[in-house]
Amino acid sequence: MTGPVNILRMLREHAKDYDCSVCGANHARSEIRLVGKIERSYVVRVTCSQCKTAFKLLVMLKGEDEPAVSRVKEEPPRRRRPPITADDVLDAHETLRAHTSDVAALFKRSQTRRLARRA
Repeated sequence: MTGPVNILRMLREHAKDYDCSVCGANHARSEIRLVGKIERSYVVRVTCSQCKTAFKLLVMLKGEDEPAVSRVKEEPPRRRRPPITADDVLDAHETLRAHTSDVAALFKRSQTRRLARRA
């Protein structure tokens, strides 16, 4: 093969050889997007056409058109706290208004409560 390798075309040709590990659908119609490239290594994101499960692959070219593919370990999504509501702001206001000692003592007390909850 002469000239630059079209990695997406190559991966789409090989996708029909693989099935989704979640729903079992063949990846022939899955979406494949290039996420990044360093020299002859590519990171691609594959999204299953059936169940929409997405994962990333690291593809390294050994020869002109010999891809070596390995799954990229992704960090689990961080648990997000719910957004602050107007009631939360009013509660904080009432707490601060009723507090009579220095502010450092207020935050020290909050930290102690958090540590107690974790135990």
